[in-house]
Amino acid sequence: MYYIGIDLGGTNIAIGLVDEDGKIIHKDSVPTQRKRPYQEIIKDMAMLALKVIKDAGKEIKDVKCIGIGSPGTPNSKDGILVYANNLEFYNVPMRAEMQKYIDLPVLIDNDANVAALAESVCGAAKDAEHSVTVTLGTGVGGGVVIN
Repeated sequence: MYYIGIDLGGTNIAIGLVDEDGKIIHKDSVPTQRKRPYQEIIKDMAMLALKVIKDAGKEIKDVKCIGIGSPGTPNSKDGILVYANNLEFYNVPMRAEMQKYIDLPVLIDNDANVAALAESVCGAAKDAEHSVTVTLGTGVGGGVVIN
């Protein structure tokens, strides 16, 4: 089984197909072009995700779910991006919009938090009991993992 990870940034949208061990099978990115409606940006995310799956020689049935790391303040329970300053997003229904194109479960959380979690599970901090991750891009963020 595989998973799609999406890093929605203020500059680029990066997407990776990963296996159950967190190994990246295939990845790609496109510019975010953020000064446009959120619907267009989410459509780009979905189309690139489908391209990554195809380019990896896989099919949508091989993918269990999609995880989106987004800047700002997401409501993970409802799949809504409440606020993202650098994207000028307010109450964007990320999950519902993504599922218009791809019929898979969609999870959303803060990009720095998911980066910290990924590092603690299968990255540089996988052998650490606790870790701090700082993200630098169009914005600055951070996540803390305490076990």
